[in-house]
Amino acid sequence: MAANSVDDYQRLINRANEYHKQALWQEKLRLLQEALFICEDPAFPEANRRKQELLFDVAGIWRRLGQYDRAEKTLQQSLEAYASPTSSFRASVLGELGVMARHNNRYHEARDLFREQGRLAREEPPSIESDAEICRAIGNEGMSTYNLWQLSNPPDPALLDAAFSQLQERITRAQDLQRHISKADPRSKYLAMAQTWEIIAMDRLTLCYIAAGKTEAAVQLAEESQRKQSRQDPTVTAFSKFYYGNALWHDGQAEKALEQWNSPSGTCSAPMALCKEPGKEHNEHLQLLADAGVNFDTYDEQGFSALDHAVLSDSPHAREAIPIVEKALRNALQLASKDVDKEILIRKRQAELRRQYRTIFQEHMRPVLRKKPSGAFHELRKIYARFISQDTKERRMFSRFHYMKFTDFVNYGKLPISTSGLDKQFSDAMGETQKPKEDDFVIFISYRWIGGGNGPDDESGTQWRRIINAVEKFKKVNPHLDPDCLGLWLVSCISDLE
Repeated sequence: MAANSVDDYQRLINRANEYHKQALWQEKLRLLQEALFICEDPAFPEANRRKQELLFDVAGIWRRLGQYDRAEKTLQQSLEAYASPTSSFRASVLGELGVMARHNNRYHEARDLFREQGRLAREEPPSIESDAEICRAIGNEGMSTYNLWQLSNPPDPALLDAAFSQLQERITRAQDLQRHISKADPRSKYLAMAQTWEIIAMDRLTLCYIAAGKTEAAVQLAEESQRKQSRQDPTVTAFSKFYYGNALWHDGQAEKALEQWNSPSGTCSAPMALCKEPGKEHNEHLQLLADAGVNFDTYDEQGFSALDHAVLSDSPHAREAIPIVEKALRNALQLASKDVDKEILIRKRQAELRRQYRTIFQEHMRPVLRKKPSGAFHELRKIYARFISQDTKERRMFSRFHYMKFTDFVNYGKLPISTSGLDKQFSDAMGETQKPKEDDFVIFISYRWIGGGNGPDDESGTQWRRIINAVEKFKKVNPHLDPDCLGLWLVSCISDLE
């Protein structure tokens, strides 16, 4: 084990916790995966226990990104990573499984999981951790009970009463927990969690008031929730605004509801939040926003739109959300019908490219980069070639890796174009049959097209000579490179200034 592994691990966890506060899930996921790699060393202290906790956190991120199947598999890996998890940890896992079951409309299963979560937590000696698990469990059980009331036919008033009671208990427990933590351990991570759980319970309780016909009480409760907002987590804030607007809408205050549902670009909106965690219930809410005329043509603090989040999730419910989002976008764009369809198609393709990029980079390339093996770049090329060789629509969005040998570039005598016949293509088959030399190297070069309509270069071959001079200088700094194994990856852009 490297001498500084423990320090490196702690630095990763500290940074990951900061990203968690800002709800920057992709950034946190990257750091957790780095920490998991450190835990692969058997000599690392408490490696399996730490690995179990890390995998649990990773599962939570996949759930927040709408990747429910992947989250469930990761939770199973978490349970298997360490042989003796505490009852509180098992309770946390059951809670996560319950959340995913509820998102997938398995409400009876979700309620049973939340009840077991609470039972396990109550078996533990009294502590902030066990109290927190009980608090979370009772609130989520209340929401699954409300979902079961929605399905009851005729409506079962006992289920609605139970949901009222359970969500109210969540609020009370969250408030008690905050008071206790503030005195016992003000720096505990559970303080912010308890604050969030109180707000979420208040927001969800508005649904019960609306179901009972008490819309004025729903509005008052939603307003109280808004006053308690910390606004640190943009997704929690956006969900809260949805519930506030929903209460206003059902109370007949449509204009004020739209003020809550419409958000300026640069902030997470209610449609985005609903698309981040797709489900039948959230799609129904999304349809309400679309029918109400909410503007879906905005982007959050990370530059993602509601359409981006729906496509990135890639779950059955997310795919059902996409037509809802597309219809709302058509109303927002207000272009000629043909132009609107073209614009939506472009945006959908861009979102699909992001999803595929996340898949290939996070799941296939990053593990190779962490290990830093000899010939890593060659291995990455093989991974990329295999990825795009699969005959699917998504894979065909990416082009193969084209390059040319530097010696061919020099001998050609001028700047080539795409039809010059110099380009070579790296394939996974070639990678399997030919062992690369250790000094195999490809240089990326971007240059401006200066020849106008006559070609990419001027009559003097200025850009061609510049590229050769740049590579020759590079070779002097790296004399170990074999010129015959040196390749060029050329990308050009047409100048509008020449």
